[in-house]
Amino acid sequence: MGALSFTWDEGGDLTTVECLKHSGDPFACTEDISQTRLPFYLHAIFGSIASGTRPHFLLSFFFSAMTLIAVYAYAHRHCGPATALLFAMLYVTSPQLLASGRMVLTHSHIICTAFSTLSFLAFFEYQRTRRTRWLVACAIGSGAAAASSVLAVFNGVMLLAFYKRPAWRDLLFFPIAAITFFATSIIYIRPSLFTALVAACRLGFIYPFWNYLGLGTSRAPWFFPFVLLAVKVGPWLIAVAIAAVTRVEGAMRIALGLLAILILKGAMFGYETPHHQVQFYPLLYLFIAAGIARVWSKTVAIAFVALLTFQLFDVVRFFPNYLFYGGQYGQRLIGEFYGPAVIHAQGRESVQRIIDSLPEATFLMADNNIFERSGRRFVPFTHRDPNVVYRYALVDRLYATHFEFPERDAYNQFLAAHCQPYFTSYFPPHEWAYRVMRCHPAGTAGRGGRSADVHTAAP
Repeated sequence: MGALSFTWDEGGDLTTVECLKHSGDPFACTEDISQTRLPFYLHAIFGSIASGTRPHFLLSFFFSAMTLIAVYAYAHRHCGPATALLFAMLYVTSPQLLASGRMVLTHSHIICTAFSTLSFLAFFEYQRTRRTRWLVACAIGSGAAAASSVLAVFNGVMLLAFYKRPAWRDLLFFPIAAITFFATSIIYIRPSLFTALVAACRLGFIYPFWNYLGLGTSRAPWFFPFVLLAVKVGPWLIAVAIAAVTRVEGAMRIALGLLAILILKGAMFGYETPHHQVQFYPLLYLFIAAGIARVWSKTVAIAFVALLTFQLFDVVRFFPNYLFYGGQYGQRLIGEFYGPAVIHAQGRESVQRIIDSLPEATFLMADNNIFERSGRRFVPFTHRDPNVVYRYALVDRLYATHFEFPERDAYNQFLAAHCQPYFTSYFPPHEWAYRVMRCHPAGTAGRGGRSADVHTAAP
């Protein structure tokens, strides 16, 4: 599973799961109403079977494996064993799909991805056979996907991209999908909660201190979703163009559908995340595999092995922090709250141990920081006493280089002038994430300043 800690969102989501486990009442646990509820119910059920975090990780792994098996079986049946094998190799080495398979709840998005993928495959079968059972399966999958994430409504754009030969019975899709959504999310049958869901989704996801790609804007630029796609999928996207040019059935449709979805989401929310794209990745990798198989030759085989080897190298060196994948492409991609390389309160255990190993030390810290420590030993920068010597300071990369808070630059200048790293925690590929700084006593206060450390400070 990897020894990386939960993200902020995972931790908050698990609080809701614990509420469900102990109360058994979905209507008693309605925090963060914009997150639709099916994943919370499933994690509460699995979390009740066994204690600890392992059931939650295993649930994500199960849905990821189910997605892999379903697409592999579909590809083997309709596209041939070569396409199926290529798809499987791409899936199990995809950093974003690996991230989804090892994370939980909203930051995993794997439950929505599984139901979305099953609905797409059922729709393909319906388009091919015109059998009503496949239409029903597609509707159920779509409803369950929406109950797993409200962003599954964008699946409709992808279904529309593949839609052909309309018939009146196709209208059955809507009531079946709606019934499935309300039956599996439960709480939204109450009109006030459904209205709250709609209202929450209309607010968007803008925080004033975000700074996309270092451009000084808290709203994602129009091209940001495409940057995410290019970073997370990489050069394999070329194979989608190959599939379209060589007339792989459906290749142009998925390209146009994904293009429309990314543009529409960006325009509506001014916001995008890798895990909000991942529901389309299994389908995308299917067409990538089909494109590669269509032009397979000795030269293509050499290129495929080379690219796969390089991707496998990244999989190994970024384990288990696949959320940080993208940091290898430059400083602008490091620190995005939901960007290519995300510092999201993960992996703080090592620096927390260093802090705890200095029980008598007082730490200076930015007013806004990632450490979530408080008390008399932790002094916000703007509240410091100019007559006191501070021997230690804390700094994290997310708040020091990305988020724009008023004290950030002054605090960074103070650290540069008076402090040096005492301990550094690194994220792959050897990028600093958290630091404990040791400061020069003569620099943090005037001559004769008293020490802030507990063992020498005045009572």
